[in-house]
Amino acid sequence: MPRGATEERLIARWVEKANEQELPVLSATLGEIEKALSNEEYSAFSLARVILQDPPLTSRVLRVANSVFYNPGGRQISMVSRAVITLGFDAVRSICTSIAIIETFMKGPSRDRLLDEIARALHAAVVARHLARFRHDPAPEEVFVSTLLRRIGHVVFWSLGGDEVDALDEAIKSGADPEGLEVETLGFAIRKLSQALVVAWRLPALVESGPHAESRRAMEDLAWMVAAECPKGWASAGVRRVVGDAAWILSCDEAGALAVLKKLAAEAADYALALGSKDVACRIPSPSAPSCVQGTEEDPSAMGESDKDAEMQVLHEITSILLDRLDVNSIFQMVLEGIHRGVGMDRTALALLDPRSGEVRCRFALGKHRREFMERFRFQLRGEKRHALIEIVDACSSQILDPTAKDPDGAFWHPLYGLFEGEPFLVQAVSVGGRALGVFVADRHSTGRSLDRDAWDNFRLLCRQADIALALAVASRAA
Repeated sequence: MPRGATEERLIARWVEKANEQELPVLSATLGEIEKALSNEEYSAFSLARVILQDPPLTSRVLRVANSVFYNPGGRQISMVSRAVITLGFDAVRSICTSIAIIETFMKGPSRDRLLDEIARALHAAVVARHLARFRHDPAPEEVFVSTLLRRIGHVVFWSLGGDEVDALDEAIKSGADPEGLEVETLGFAIRKLSQALVVAWRLPALVESGPHAESRRAMEDLAWMVAAECPKGWASAGVRRVVGDAAWILSCDEAGALAVLKKLAAEAADYALALGSKDVACRIPSPSAPSCVQGTEEDPSAMGESDKDAEMQVLHEITSILLDRLDVNSIFQMVLEGIHRGVGMDRTALALLDPRSGEVRCRFALGKHRREFMERFRFQLRGEKRHALIEIVDACSSQILDPTAKDPDGAFWHPLYGLFEGEPFLVQAVSVGGRALGVFVADRHSTGRSLDRDAWDNFRLLCRQADIALALAVASRAA
């Protein structure tokens, strides 16, 4: 510990050290998710888009969404947007937060105390969420996330390494009070580093005031005690104490409370395994045979142009969604994701016609440089010299357009074709009753992969689902 340094400066030095190690990727991911959740109009699509920007995150989210922990019914979820609608925004946020922690802190060399901290955090979060649901808390997933991040300072500290980390590691082996040793070795309690990181990285934290604050604090405290005591053995004195407290909250006898806590430990271990960390899963004291030995840490392959099974999954899921009679915007967003991932596109967009102004303007987009694409992809349907996209809208048709082809009729004169930088792209009109409402557009512009007949056929097949959804929506209004 540097002499003469104040506690605030010492903590600030560790926050800076964490920033230098590129740990703010955790903050960036969670910040984007929080931003998407604040977008009331298109929050489902915004949240799905944040996830879809990162293919490994997409794969892990879908794997966890299909795990027993979140999907006990076993109904296959193959699209992120479907996961958001089925599980809810807060559940997907919990999944992303859990994945971000695993991904961020498990990249470097793992040390025992780091693995123990992550295991306890996941275990405590699972227990806290169950207690919150039992007590009819209005936002149990918020309790999950705040519990998961409660000791984020400890997770960060043990992940960084260095002389001070090694010194504290050795000191704790003496069995003395850990927080006292932290102050003696570092000059501050690591829980204060957690508080500083929550502020610096704008992480979700437990609300300290409001009608549910006191009960949430009690549930979070108990959850962390459970996670801390269970590794000592289910028959230990510490477990007996927390079982008594759990019995009071769960309104049952101690035998019933112990059974619930054992079940939650097994769920937490399975959840860690679904997140892709066998090492963490095996450190959660599940009373049954370790489920972690049965799992795998490999990600499922992301959907791509050669993944025919994935394309069929997407098509099947969209078809089943039509029977649920979801709103048209949700269908549009799922079709967009289906094209993007199922057909394997680099950029996918939906532009809709404003009947008052006559402008066709991009409303949704996935892929690289999507913001620029959304700003620039627009054209007037009337009053301008005709070009290829106008012809497609008017004819309610579909084409592979190639701006580099010979163009004696000036079909590609409009500036928006510059967005494709000479690469071919797919277009299909969205229509109902023979009247066009906009266009789906997709390309493989950034990777330069070819657009063959199979890609076009699959693109058209998925776009057709949007037309069916519109027809169903019009029919339901008329009924």
